[in-house]
Amino acid sequence: MTQTTMRQGHAGANRKFTFADYLDYNDGIDFRHELENGDIVIMPTASPLHAEIIRLLFLLMNQEIVRLGRKDKVFATGVGIRTGIRTSREPDICIIHAEDWEALRKQNPKSAIVERPPLLVVEVVSPGEDNREKDYKLKVREYQELGISEYWVVDPEDEKVTVFTLQNRSNYLASEFKGIDIIKSQYFSELELIVDHLFITF
Repeated sequence: MTQTTMRQGHAGANRKFTFADYLDYNDGIDFRHELENGDIVIMPTASPLHAEIIRLLFLLMNQEIVRLGRKDKVFATGVGIRTGIRTSREPDICIIHAEDWEALRKQNPKSAIVERPPLLVVEVVSPGEDNREKDYKLKVREYQELGISEYWVVDPEDEKVTVFTLQNRSNYLASEFKGIDIIKSQYFSELELIVDHLFITF
């Protein structure tokens, strides 16, 4: 998939977007976009398989949160995470504290972007080396530095799930799951989700 990068200003300008610029940004179309080091990155539309994996994970995670009686909120896109001065991500799935969501609603911001680390985020890898580089390296660094406790990378191409778990509030420990493995999660410690079940839904 091809991503489009935009910078602020008229043709030929090279000024970066600030975070405030990003909050005000409106391209007039309904594409997802992220702020990456001051550049607006337009996200491509998800493939059917990509969308189906997100839908399935959202349903399973939301169901488990309800079963456990937690008040945390799970979102499939639509909620952003500020990971740097000029960087904001919009993961495929994001679980945040209920109080953070209530604070956003009361503030009525222009964009639903949290600055406190979410409890868990999920990225489903899109085709292309650039996307793999971002999900497996760049976002790992950003989410680790922000202090996100758990980060899942769901890889349809390799049919595997890598779970990055924050250790001692500083470094991620990566665990890889394939085939009939049950995904081990600190947040969803009772959820028995087999990796293959994510990739045979389509």
